[in-house]
Amino acid sequence: MTIVDRYLFFLFLKTFLICFVSFSGLYIVIHLFSNLDDLVEIAKADGWPTLFKEFYFPRIAELFDKTAGIITLVAAIFSVSLLQRRREMTAIEAAGITKARILRPVFICAIVIIGLTIANRELLIPKVKDRLVRTAQNWDDQGQIDFTVQEDLESGIILRGDKLFIGEGRVSEADIQVPTSLSTDLPRIRANWCIVEQANEMHPAGLWLHQVELPDDLETLSSIQNADGETIIFMPKDQIWVTPGQCFVRCNFEVEQMAYGNKLANYLSTPAMMAELRKPRKWFGHNQQINVHTRILQPVLDLTLLMLGLPLVIGGIERNVFVSAGIVFWIIAAVQLTSMGCYALGASSVIRPAAMAAWIPVGIFLPLAVVAMRKLKS
Repeated sequence: MTIVDRYLFFLFLKTFLICFVSFSGLYIVIHLFSNLDDLVEIAKADGWPTLFKEFYFPRIAELFDKTAGIITLVAAIFSVSLLQRRREMTAIEAAGITKARILRPVFICAIVIIGLTIANRELLIPKVKDRLVRTAQNWDDQGQIDFTVQEDLESGIILRGDKLFIGEGRVSEADIQVPTSLSTDLPRIRANWCIVEQANEMHPAGLWLHQVELPDDLETLSSIQNADGETIIFMPKDQIWVTPGQCFVRCNFEVEQMAYGNKLANYLSTPAMMAELRKPRKWFGHNQQINVHTRILQPVLDLTLLMLGLPLVIGGIERNVFVSAGIVFWIIAAVQLTSMGCYALGASSVIRPAAMAAWIPVGIFLPLAVVAMRKLKS
């Protein structure tokens, strides 16, 4: 690494860190004072260091994922603009060094940052997704929310209820609708409450219904099996681990999914998102398909953003910082608006297949970026 490489490397890194730390600090300050009362209550129990570690660290990781590509472009353009303003670019080129060689440290740093965003997106964020979907108001997960109808698309069982107690995994006034493919004699099971249970040595994953009110003759009914011979509804008559007044329904419900819905999908790793699309369901959401392809193409789009911006700044004209800032704004606006427009058209079935909506922005801007990069070879 030459002296010029080290100089530009530290100039770019310093600019990137200043931008990201400033933006993160501004976000924390605004969010902290907007939710001060709730956060103070959390800090009383856990302490401020734990609050910042458990509450704000995952949000900073999410912020890095969403802004790293844009901040990389900002840092690169401001670093190069500073070189031009100080006439250092001209002096280096006078030594016979091309623009592409001068900017090599910038592209290496950008590729490293893009790699960090991939690692952050695939490894770190999925581990803290449960904290990202929670707010300061329901941080302890002990609150109750209105329950929305849930359907297990594998068994066809539909669950209705009044309230979901997130911390306990409990649904009050549980009402199970049994599909006719399982039983025509038992269309519904109604209980005072039920608990979402994970699989263990005694039973599979499912719902444990307590204080069953309907049917009245629960203790006289036999367990119900599906067409494959698997027991779906476990009754106390022939299951010794099920006590009178209770029954167990085999299904695949998750408390987090019930409470937060599609919010969790944005924080899954790419393999997990692809696995979700393979699960049995009646309809594959266009948004989920677009999200998977967007996740795969995001590093390419981030690098394309940089390849578009730098050649426009190094155009043989010395520009001040404000002109460079304007260039950054218009480049980012063009890419983001095009992407958002394509995603909206894909989600509404105008673009088919829907996943093509994630490829169109890359198909538009990547060739332009390759053409723009040619001027760096001169």
